[in-house]
Amino acid sequence: MCSPHVDNQHALIEYDDEQRCFILKDLNSSTGTYVHECRVQNAAVRLADGDFIRFGFNGLPLEFRIEQHQHQHQHQHETTMPSIYPRQPTSNSLHLITQTIPSRRSPSSTTNHQQQIDVQQNTGFSLRTRALSAGTKKISGITPSNQTNNGIRDSIVRPNAWTITSTSNPVRSLINGSFSGELDISGQDNTEITNRVGQLEKEVKGREAEIRELTDRLRNLEPLSSTFKTDVNTLKAELDKVKREKQAASGLISSLQRDLHSKESSLAKLNREIDGLKTDSRDKDLKLQSLQSKLNLLRDRTRAEEDRHNKEKEA
Repeated sequence: MCSPHVDNQHALIEYDDEQRCFILKDLNSSTGTYVHECRVQNAAVRLADGDFIRFGFNGLPLEFRIEQHQHQHQHQHETTMPSIYPRQPTSNSLHLITQTIPSRRSPSSTTNHQQQIDVQQNTGFSLRTRALSAGTKKISGITPSNQTNNGIRDSIVRPNAWTITSTSNPVRSLINGSFSGELDISGQDNTEITNRVGQLEKEVKGREAEIRELTDRLRNLEPLSSTFKTDVNTLKAELDKVKREKQAASGLISSLQRDLHSKESSLAKLNREIDGLKTDSRDKDLKLQSLQSKLNLLRDRTRAEEDRHNKEKEA
């Protein structure tokens, strides 16, 4: 697997004929191996059909499937390599395309000159029991009777393939297969992959059409936006002008109100002065009438004396 989180020699899956189960052994990888979210590092754990395996913390979830076919050929029991499927997508996971790794038989494994892999016992590994979260299928504990035959062993794994042949136990199963850079895709899944790729291409084309439509709409809105901005600026200028005129008119009205108040005060003062003059005029009229009466009385007396004096002269 081409991933920075997967080591070149990350983990090993082998079949234990006596326990009749597959065993996953983590080769002391840097990121560990996860079985049903249970981390296995520098240790071994039994596998059951339907287990989900991830190589590394962010590895691709793979489903472990077992398809056993027993054949007796030269008194040797052979078990086909288990199939590993990508994990089925859940409601909150990405859609994964179903892939199958068919069992492969290396031609060199059936000859007398097949390459033997040196296997040494590693006391650092311990066979762990399956956690409760690893599924309902659970195998009873293992009590190894022969440390050489039943112990979990480290293997030198080739970068592009792994092949295990047990020589200590003639009945031990022979697992031959390849686990190279990427998962091999069988011909039966090509149609599904092609359909999925076609759907993705259609979605991409639809998204591109939407992007073009939105771009055109944005371009059409740009002139309207500039015109709208011009109108807004014009209205703002007119509003500022009206505000200034309003302020000037308010100042003029205040000045006129002050002048009117001053003139009203002057008019009230003049009215009071006129009333005083009228009062003085009436007083003077009364005095004039009194003097006129006295003058008339004096005239009458003067005429009477003259008449009397004239009569005396005539007499």
